[in-house]
Amino acid sequence: MNLARSIESTLDWLSTPKRFPGRLEMKTQRGRRLEVEVVSFTTRVPIRDGAVIRLPVFLRILPVGSSPIQGTHARSERDNP
Repeated sequence: MNLARSIESTLDWLSTPKRFPGRLEMKTQRGRRLEVEVVSFTTRVPIRDGAVIRLPVFLRILPVGSSPIQGTHARSERDNP
């Protein structure tokens, strides 16, 4: 196969829409002093009635209340009366 045909077939493959077999989910877990944000790849498998598999791909540890995601504000120790 020549180089031009190889490049052309690769560009054709890249230009066609692909179906992503899963999705990315983000979850914030809060502790007393730290927040842990976990981004996971989630997909269903055709065993056990469509069991869900979550594989963590990114982890970030932040001080409480500094998460840039709206709706994740947690009370800090300073907020407690």
